[in-house]
Amino acid sequence: MDKFLAVLQVILPIFVTVALGVYARRREILTQDQIKGLQQFVMKFGLPCVLFNSCLGASLGSESVISMLLVIPLLLGSAFLSFRLRKHKFTYHNLPQLFAAQETGMLGIPLFIALFGVSEAYRMGVLDLAQIVIAVPVIAILSANTGKDPTPLEIAGNVFRSPFLISSLLGLALNLSGLAASLDGIGVLPIITETTFFLAQPVSAVMLFSVGFNFSLNRNYRTTIFRIASVHSGLFVLFCAVMQSALLLVPDVDARTRWAVLLYCLLPSSYLTPSLGRSEEDSIIASGVCSLLTITCLIAFCVMTICVV
Repeated sequence: MDKFLAVLQVILPIFVTVALGVYARRREILTQDQIKGLQQFVMKFGLPCVLFNSCLGASLGSESVISMLLVIPLLLGSAFLSFRLRKHKFTYHNLPQLFAAQETGMLGIPLFIALFGVSEAYRMGVLDLAQIVIAVPVIAILSANTGKDPTPLEIAGNVFRSPFLISSLLGLALNLSGLAASLDGIGVLPIITETTFFLAQPVSAVMLFSVGFNFSLNRNYRTTIFRIASVHSGLFVLFCAVMQSALLLVPDVDARTRWAVLLYCLLPSSYLTPSLGRSEEDSIIASGVCSLLTITCLIAFCVMTICVV
């Protein structure tokens, strides 16, 4: 009974928040623009604060480095396969983005925080940083084909201006250089961390609410949506097996790193994908795949919670 209540304590707030998002859309309580505004606050300010705090106290070991290094070649292979699938099987313009990045920002990090706490968010954050290497070039290719043609300099500029990257690197720099300890000694660090913690508090609720609000599964394309989602799931199950096997070679791997890898592989594709569509059909298919994979992820997260708690 105690374990049941402990599991319920983790998963019930998540499902209630997602359900409220669905309800808000159906009842037209909020508009899409209002949701985007909430998301922008979290993505520009709240989530960077989460990553800053987490990286500030992170104990990065070889397991984190190996996880990051594995993400890059695996996603590279996934992206290559997706371009082949787009040419021969699923002729949707934005298909490659479904296989080039997982939704760590809006879903992965909030779920991981719910289970392990804010201080452990860096275990998901480093995987998000690693996938940028593949995701950004794919976005550039797809954007160029839709009439938006960013130069290499603009692409690089967007990457280095990312609040996620800046906040993570700043937290790691203070951590590894010893400056964090110095600031703590003179009483400055608690002021900084309390401020960033305050800004980080809405992250999970807003992002999960947005997931519910943006849920979409068009009946006319369900067969295609299920087929693409199945390919994605099968591929990332394989990736999870590869990454977990590699971690067996590292002594004394923290179990939370393994859970981070598992959750990363269970995540849906990047929610940015529908916006990269060249047609309405592209966007509908991508939204459906992301929504279906989100349902799968949340169900798997419940099982994961039972195992962890």
